[in-house]
Amino acid sequence: MPSHLSRRRLLAGGLLAPTLCLPALAGATAADRLPGLSARHAYVGSLDDTLLAIDAERPVQIASISKLITAWVVLSAELPLGESIRIEQDDVVRSEYTRSSLEVGTRWRREQLLEWLVVTSDNRAAAALARSFPGGWEEFRYSMRALMTQMQLFSFDFGDAAGLSSTNRASARDLGVLLVTLAQIPYFQDLSRKTAVGGKLNVNRFAHDRSVALLAGKTGFTSAAGFCLAEAEQFGGRVVALVVLNAADREARARDMARLRSYARERLGTA
Repeated sequence: MPSHLSRRRLLAGGLLAPTLCLPALAGATAADRLPGLSARHAYVGSLDDTLLAIDAERPVQIASISKLITAWVVLSAELPLGESIRIEQDDVVRSEYTRSSLEVGTRWRREQLLEWLVVTSDNRAAAALARSFPGGWEEFRYSMRALMTQMQLFSFDFGDAAGLSSTNRASARDLGVLLVTLAQIPYFQDLSRKTAVGGKLNVNRFAHDRSVALLAGKTGFTSAAGFCLAEAEQFGGRVVALVVLNAADREARARDMARLRSYARERLGTA
Protein backbone atom coordinates (compact mmCIF):
# COMPACT_ATOMS: atom_id res chain seq x y z
CA MET A 1 0.00 0.00 0.00
CA PRO A 2 1.45 3.42 -0.90
CA SER A 3 2.44 5.51 2.10
CA HIS A 4 -0.03 8.26 1.19
CA LEU A 5 -2.86 5.78 1.72
CA SER A 6 -1.73 4.30 5.04
CA ARG A 7 -4.67 3.28 7.22
CA ARG A 8 -3.25 5.02 10.30
CA ARG A 9 -2.95 8.32 8.48
CA LEU A 10 -6.47 8.13 7.08
CA LEU A 11 -7.94 7.33 10.46
CA ALA A 12 -6.02 10.17 12.09
CA GLY A 13 -7.34 12.58 9.48
CA GLY A 14 -10.91 11.39 9.90
CA LEU A 15 -11.14 10.35 6.25
CA LEU A 16 -11.40 6.62 6.79
CA ALA A 17 -13.81 5.06 9.22
CA PRO A 18 -13.08 1.65 10.71
CA THR A 19 -14.39 -1.26 8.68
CA LEU A 20 -18.17 -1.38 8.97
CA CYS A 21 -19.88 -4.75 8.92
CA LEU A 22 -23.56 -4.47 8.19
CA PRO A 23 -25.26 -7.85 8.52
CA ALA A 24 -25.58 -9.55 5.17
CA LEU A 25 -28.97 -10.61 3.90
CA ALA A 26 -29.65 -12.99 1.06
CA GLY A 27 -31.63 -11.77 -1.93
CA ALA A 28 -35.18 -10.84 -1.01
CA THR A 29 -38.09 -13.06 -1.93
CA ALA A 30 -40.92 -11.79 -4.09
CA ALA A 31 -42.88 -11.02 -0.90
CA ASP A 32 -40.08 -8.74 0.30
CA ARG A 33 -40.01 -6.63 -2.87
CA LEU A 34 -41.72 -3.31 -2.42
CA PRO A 35 -44.77 -2.96 -4.67
CA GLY A 36 -44.01 -0.94 -7.78
CA LEU A 37 -40.25 -0.77 -7.25
CA SER A 38 -38.57 -0.54 -10.67
CA ALA A 39 -34.95 -1.02 -9.52
CA ARG A 40 -33.40 -4.42 -10.10
CA HIS A 41 -31.16 -4.03 -7.04
CA ALA A 42 -31.93 -2.20 -3.82
CA TYR A 43 -30.59 -1.94 -0.31
CA VAL A 44 -31.62 -0.24 2.92
CA GLY A 45 -29.36 -0.62 5.94
CA SER A 46 -27.96 1.06 9.02
CA LEU A 47 -24.95 0.32 11.19
CA ASP A 48 -27.08 -2.07 13.21
CA ASP A 49 -29.04 -4.07 10.71
CA THR A 50 -30.15 -4.65 7.15
CA LEU A 51 -33.72 -3.52 6.61
CA LEU A 52 -34.14 -4.51 2.98
CA ALA A 53 -32.02 -6.22 0.34
CA ILE A 54 -33.17 -7.01 -3.17
CA ASP A 55 -30.49 -8.86 -5.15
CA ALA A 56 -28.10 -6.69 -3.15
CA GLU A 57 -25.00 -8.92 -3.22
CA ARG A 58 -24.56 -9.02 -7.00
CA PRO A 59 -21.81 -6.73 -8.45
CA VAL A 60 -23.39 -4.58 -11.15
CA GLN A 61 -22.44 -1.43 -13.05
CA ILE A 62 -22.73 1.69 -10.89
CA ALA A 63 -21.99 4.47 -13.42
CA SER A 64 -21.26 7.87 -11.83
CA ILE A 65 -21.69 6.66 -8.27
CA SER A 66 -18.01 5.80 -8.86
CA LYS A 67 -17.24 9.51 -8.47
CA LEU A 68 -17.72 9.23 -4.72
CA ILE A 69 -14.71 6.92 -4.55
CA THR A 70 -12.79 9.23 -6.88
CA ALA A 71 -13.36 12.11 -4.48
CA TRP A 72 -12.45 9.97 -1.50
CA VAL A 73 -9.16 8.85 -3.07
CA VAL A 74 -8.16 12.48 -3.67
CA LEU A 75 -9.02 13.49 -0.10
CA SER A 76 -7.36 10.42 1.41
CA ALA A 77 -4.11 11.20 -0.39
CA GLU A 78 -4.13 14.64 1.26
CA LEU A 79 -3.25 16.37 -1.99
CA PRO A 80 -3.27 20.20 -1.87
CA LEU A 81 -6.86 21.25 -2.49
CA GLY A 82 -5.71 24.70 -3.61
CA GLU A 83 -3.37 23.35 -6.29
CA SER A 84 -4.20 24.56 -9.81
CA ILE A 85 -4.88 21.85 -12.42
CA ARG A 86 -5.04 22.57 -16.14
CA ILE A 87 -7.68 20.79 -18.22
CA GLU A 88 -5.93 18.87 -21.00
CA GLN A 89 -7.14 17.31 -24.25
CA ASP A 90 -6.35 13.93 -22.70
CA ASP A 91 -9.10 14.61 -20.15
CA VAL A 92 -11.56 15.07 -23.00
CA VAL A 93 -10.53 11.75 -24.54
CA ARG A 94 -10.61 9.85 -21.25
CA SER A 95 -14.07 11.22 -20.49
CA GLU A 96 -15.22 9.94 -23.88
CA TYR A 97 -15.97 13.42 -25.24
CA THR A 98 -18.96 13.81 -22.92
CA ARG A 99 -20.32 17.31 -22.31
CA SER A 100 -18.43 19.39 -19.75
CA SER A 101 -18.29 22.89 -18.33
CA LEU A 102 -14.49 22.62 -18.09
CA GLU A 103 -12.86 23.89 -21.27
CA VAL A 104 -9.47 22.65 -22.39
CA GLY A 105 -6.79 25.09 -21.24
CA THR A 106 -8.73 26.42 -18.26
CA ARG A 107 -7.31 25.99 -14.79
CA TRP A 108 -9.20 24.95 -11.67
CA ARG A 109 -8.24 24.36 -8.09
CA ARG A 110 -8.45 20.73 -7.03
CA GLU A 111 -11.23 21.60 -4.58
CA GLN A 112 -13.23 23.13 -7.46
CA LEU A 113 -12.81 20.00 -9.55
CA LEU A 114 -14.14 17.97 -6.63
CA GLU A 115 -17.24 20.16 -6.59
CA TRP A 116 -17.79 19.74 -10.34
CA LEU A 117 -17.21 16.01 -9.88
CA VAL A 118 -19.74 15.29 -7.15
CA VAL A 119 -22.33 18.04 -7.56
CA THR A 120 -22.71 18.19 -11.35
CA SER A 121 -21.18 14.78 -12.15
CA ASP A 122 -18.67 16.25 -14.60
CA ASN A 123 -16.73 13.43 -16.26
CA ARG A 124 -13.90 15.69 -17.36
CA ALA A 125 -13.32 16.70 -13.76
CA ALA A 126 -12.95 13.01 -12.89
CA ALA A 127 -10.41 12.51 -15.66
CA ALA A 128 -8.38 15.56 -14.59
CA LEU A 129 -8.32 14.50 -10.95
CA ALA A 130 -7.09 11.02 -11.84
CA ARG A 131 -4.51 12.28 -14.36
CA SER A 132 -3.06 14.77 -11.87
CA PHE A 133 -2.81 12.17 -9.11
CA PRO A 134 0.79 11.20 -8.19
CA GLY A 135 1.59 8.29 -10.48
CA GLY A 136 -1.29 9.05 -12.85
CA TRP A 137 -4.26 6.86 -13.66
CA GLU A 138 -2.68 3.50 -12.82
CA GLU A 139 -1.75 4.63 -9.32
CA PHE A 140 -5.16 6.23 -8.96
CA ARG A 141 -6.97 2.99 -9.84
CA TYR A 142 -4.73 1.08 -7.44
CA SER A 143 -5.69 3.53 -4.72
CA MET A 144 -9.40 3.17 -5.51
CA ARG A 145 -9.14 -0.59 -5.13
CA ALA A 146 -6.99 -0.30 -2.02
CA LEU A 147 -9.50 1.87 -0.20
CA MET A 148 -12.31 -0.58 -0.92
CA THR A 149 -10.16 -3.55 0.08
CA GLN A 150 -9.37 -1.90 3.42
CA MET A 151 -13.10 -1.90 4.12
CA GLN A 152 -13.49 -5.47 2.83
CA LEU A 153 -15.86 -4.28 0.11
CA PHE A 154 -14.72 -6.79 -2.46
CA SER A 155 -17.48 -6.29 -5.03
CA PHE A 156 -15.94 -2.98 -6.19
CA ASP A 157 -13.87 -2.68 -9.35
CA PHE A 158 -12.90 0.30 -11.48
CA GLY A 159 -12.05 0.93 -15.12
CA ASP A 160 -12.09 4.73 -14.93
CA ALA A 161 -12.58 7.57 -12.46
CA ALA A 162 -15.93 8.75 -13.83
CA GLY A 163 -18.04 5.61 -14.09
CA LEU A 164 -18.30 5.48 -17.86
CA SER A 165 -16.44 2.16 -17.98
CA SER A 166 -18.41 -1.09 -17.77
CA THR A 167 -15.72 -2.31 -15.37
CA ASN A 168 -16.97 0.05 -12.64
CA ARG A 169 -19.05 -2.28 -10.51
CA ALA A 170 -20.23 -2.86 -6.97
CA SER A 171 -23.06 -4.53 -5.10
CA ALA A 172 -25.90 -2.52 -3.62
CA ARG A 173 -24.94 -3.75 -0.16
CA ASP A 174 -21.29 -2.65 -0.49
CA LEU A 175 -22.45 0.73 -1.73
CA GLY A 176 -24.59 0.95 1.39
CA VAL A 177 -21.57 0.34 3.62
CA LEU A 178 -19.60 2.96 1.67
CA LEU A 179 -22.35 5.58 1.99
CA VAL A 180 -22.71 5.05 5.73
CA THR A 181 -18.95 5.62 6.00
CA LEU A 182 -18.90 8.76 3.85
CA ALA A 183 -21.85 10.16 5.77
CA GLN A 184 -19.57 10.49 8.80
CA ILE A 185 -17.22 12.84 6.93
CA PRO A 186 -18.29 16.52 7.02
CA TYR A 187 -16.77 17.17 3.58
CA PHE A 188 -19.15 14.71 1.92
CA GLN A 189 -22.09 16.04 3.86
CA ASP A 190 -21.38 19.57 2.65
CA LEU A 191 -20.69 18.50 -0.91
CA SER A 192 -23.76 16.29 -1.21
CA ARG A 193 -26.02 19.10 0.00
CA LYS A 194 -24.52 21.76 -2.28
CA THR A 195 -27.30 22.80 -4.63
CA ALA A 196 -25.21 24.21 -7.49
CA VAL A 197 -21.71 24.79 -8.86
CA GLY A 198 -20.90 27.38 -11.52
CA GLY A 199 -24.58 27.89 -12.24
CA LYS A 200 -25.14 24.16 -12.77
CA LEU A 201 -27.60 22.47 -10.45
CA ASN A 202 -26.83 19.43 -8.33
CA VAL A 203 -27.89 16.41 -10.40
CA ASN A 204 -29.40 14.76 -7.32
CA ARG A 205 -32.88 16.21 -6.91
CA PHE A 206 -32.94 15.25 -3.24
CA ALA A 207 -30.11 17.70 -2.56
CA HIS A 208 -32.74 20.39 -3.20
CA ASP A 209 -35.37 18.79 -0.94
CA ARG A 210 -35.06 20.19 2.58
CA SER A 211 -37.43 17.52 3.91
CA VAL A 212 -34.67 14.97 3.23
CA ALA A 213 -31.89 14.75 5.83
CA LEU A 214 -29.24 14.01 3.22
CA LEU A 215 -25.74 13.19 4.50
CA ALA A 216 -24.03 11.79 1.39
CA GLY A 217 -25.16 10.74 -2.04
CA LYS A 218 -24.60 10.45 -5.77
CA THR A 219 -26.63 9.69 -8.87
CA GLY A 220 -25.46 7.61 -11.81
CA PHE A 221 -26.58 6.67 -15.30
CA THR A 222 -25.35 4.77 -18.33
CA SER A 223 -27.46 2.77 -20.74
CA ALA A 224 -26.01 -0.45 -19.29
CA ALA A 225 -26.22 0.54 -15.61
CA GLY A 226 -29.65 2.11 -15.86
CA PHE A 227 -30.59 4.88 -13.45
CA CYS A 228 -28.80 4.61 -10.10
CA LEU A 229 -28.82 6.53 -6.82
CA ALA A 230 -27.02 5.83 -3.55
CA GLU A 231 -27.59 7.98 -0.47
CA ALA A 232 -27.09 8.05 3.28
CA GLU A 233 -29.72 9.90 5.25
CA GLN A 234 -30.51 10.69 8.88
CA PHE A 235 -33.54 9.00 10.40
CA GLY A 236 -33.93 10.16 13.97
CA GLY A 237 -30.58 9.36 15.51
CA ARG A 238 -29.58 6.76 12.92
CA VAL A 239 -27.68 6.94 9.65
CA VAL A 240 -29.27 4.73 6.99
CA ALA A 241 -28.04 3.88 3.50
CA LEU A 242 -30.56 3.80 0.65
CA VAL A 243 -29.41 2.32 -2.66
CA VAL A 244 -31.27 2.04 -5.96
CA LEU A 245 -29.50 0.41 -8.91
CA ASN A 246 -30.76 -0.10 -12.46
CA ALA A 247 -34.06 1.72 -12.14
CA ALA A 248 -36.20 2.08 -15.24
CA ASP A 249 -35.78 5.83 -15.81
CA ARG A 250 -35.05 9.10 -14.03
CA GLU A 251 -38.53 9.50 -12.57
CA ALA A 252 -38.72 5.84 -11.58
CA ARG A 253 -35.38 6.24 -9.79
CA ALA A 254 -36.76 9.14 -7.75
CA ARG A 255 -39.95 7.22 -6.95
CA ASP A 256 -37.93 4.17 -5.93
CA MET A 257 -35.78 6.26 -3.59
CA ALA A 258 -38.84 7.90 -2.06
CA ARG A 259 -40.35 4.45 -1.57
CA LEU A 260 -37.19 3.19 0.17
CA ARG A 261 -37.21 6.31 2.36
CA SER A 262 -40.81 5.70 3.40
CA TYR A 263 -40.02 2.05 4.05
CA ALA A 264 -37.06 3.00 6.28
CA ARG A 265 -39.14 5.50 8.24
CA GLU A 266 -41.84 2.90 8.82
CA ARG A 267 -39.38 0.21 9.89
CA LEU A 268 -37.49 2.59 12.21
CA GLY A 269 -40.60 4.20 13.65
CA THR A 270 -39.67 7.71 12.48
CA ALA A 271 -42.58 8.22 10.07
